[in-house]
Amino acid sequence: MADSDGDAYWSHPKKSFEKRRQLYLDYSAARPVTSNKAPFPQIARLELDLPIDEEIIRNSIDEIYLQQGGNNFTLGGLIRMKYLYGDGQGISQELKERTNKCLLDFKYWWDEPGRDKRCYHTENHQIVFHAAELLAGQLFKDSIFTNDGKTGLEHMQHARVLLDRWMDFRVRFGFSEWLSNTYFDADLSGLLNLYDFAEDPIIRERAGIVIDIMMFEMGLHSYQGVFGSTHGRTYARLIKGGWSETTASLMKLAFGMGTFTSSSAQGAVSLATSSYRCPNIIQSIASDYSRAITCRERHSLNLEDAPGYGLSYDSELDCHLYWSIQDYINPNIIEMSQNITNKYGVRDFAKYDRDKQRYEDQIAEHGKIIDPDLDYHALTEVNIETTRTPDYLLSCAQDYRAGKPGYQQHIWQATMGIDAMVFTNHPGSEDEDSRPNYWAGNGIMPRAAKFEDVLVCLYQIPPDHPLPYSHAYFPKNAFDEVIEKDQWIFARKGEGYIALYSQNPTEWKSDEEGQYVDIIASGPENIWICEMGSKKQWREFSSFVDAVNSSEVSCGDLIVNYESPSVGLLQFGWSEPLLVKGEEISLGDYPRFDNPFCQNEFTSKEILIEYKGRKLSLDFENGTRSIL
Repeated sequence: MADSDGDAYWSHPKKSFEKRRQLYLDYSAARPVTSNKAPFPQIARLELDLPIDEEIIRNSIDEIYLQQGGNNFTLGGLIRMKYLYGDGQGISQELKERTNKCLLDFKYWWDEPGRDKRCYHTENHQIVFHAAELLAGQLFKDSIFTNDGKTGLEHMQHARVLLDRWMDFRVRFGFSEWLSNTYFDADLSGLLNLYDFAEDPIIRERAGIVIDIMMFEMGLHSYQGVFGSTHGRTYARLIKGGWSETTASLMKLAFGMGTFTSSSAQGAVSLATSSYRCPNIIQSIASDYSRAITCRERHSLNLEDAPGYGLSYDSELDCHLYWSIQDYINPNIIEMSQNITNKYGVRDFAKYDRDKQRYEDQIAEHGKIIDPDLDYHALTEVNIETTRTPDYLLSCAQDYRAGKPGYQQHIWQATMGIDAMVFTNHPGSEDEDSRPNYWAGNGIMPRAAKFEDVLVCLYQIPPDHPLPYSHAYFPKNAFDEVIEKDQWIFARKGEGYIALYSQNPTEWKSDEEGQYVDIIASGPENIWICEMGSKKQWREFSSFVDAVNSSEVSCGDLIVNYESPSVGLLQFGWSEPLLVKGEEISLGDYPRFDNPFCQNEFTSKEILIEYKGRKLSLDFENGTRSIL
């Protein structure tokens, strides 16, 4: 398998950043697309002094005026194009004028006049909107913006408040769309625009700090260029192998591993045309496969805890954070959510009166609200553990919203290569487009926990659910060997080993191309076990197979006792704690970062990353990034 520069995708870093940058620009420029990210391949062409297809840009501008969905991404591309090439000869005067008019006509936030169908509220959309408003205002400080009659300077002042808060929240609380192999790309496009073009040095440096943090996260939780971790939000095409991951091109650019997968990846094109350079210390961490590392970290927050962090339930500005968590109907904020919806005409699909009645029904029956977690979109506090070794990566969102309806949350994954990955889920639908769907997200979320190289995932699906089963993505042909014994399926990829157990009987199901990728385990309740290993640990694959297969497994009433050959007796249940050799293992209250390179408390605004005597200090409060 080879990528666009002729290097095996699993190989360690290849070429310099400047050479990888050139390769990606060539790749992107040769593959223009028509979508809400259509300007980005044209940006690559401008960077290479190639002629562009202006009709694609005109069509993109026309789509912006339709005020639908995610066309703020398109606007972010226009802004990058304007700042980098707006005075050059590669763009006609007519298109320059049309672009200027579009920037002056755009509605930059929900508090401006007019109703539309744009998505303003999620984490990734917020940063793209706020960055666009600041930079458009900066371009036209004294001009009147037609939608609200305000000057560019007023838009800059409006955006500055929102930007400071958005970046502050990500540094203190991490990302609600945690480790997303699609939305990290969008976040980076907005942040890179700020880093490259904001006049205020504090904004530039703070944007750089958040970018550094995101690069650090991607480096820790990727395997040879594949973002093979748990994800707050993902899509089916991005987790059925790494060939479609939106973040893959970012990984290849920044770390030199993996492959280019998207010519229109907004973050990747932005990085390839940016002055930002990933710090060498982060590149070294991302590419160091000399040893196994375990990373624990925490992202997002539970709305019940908000007052402890100085946040209120009646502030529109604080509501930006709550909506980025996508917990719109939490009982603490449902009134505020409804008021904002009615006032500004956003989220008109919300059924607030219905949800209020559900809370009232709980009070009538129990005397209090016993279940505040009704919103299946919610991306509340998550505690993550990822183990990365030279031969595999195993990642889990520990005990995350078990039994709740799901959205796009990807709870666990084992990754051994760009095609060789394994995970389980409860299908939210039989298609691959819904949210949740057959592969991405969960109809009902499991209770999963990981300790070192062993993971247990429990499903408790209502028996009357239309899809009363769980299943595993296990692409048989992606592995070098596959062996089935009793209730275990074993596979080898290179020198990495994996074992997958199902309490319930399983059967293979082929995909539309006739490939066996799907392992169905019938029954609404099931226990899955995943154990990883390597040649270094076991020498022979057969030794791993024999050791795991002969280990005692006892399952019943959603309780499992597994005598793991690597970690010893592991016990876990739907309501029981995780025990290893009788000792309870904490699945919550993790620090923001706890890994060999960084130990940082949750909510801290200063982060110190260390590697082999080098140190990177990120001080968000003072807006300083320094190598020590």
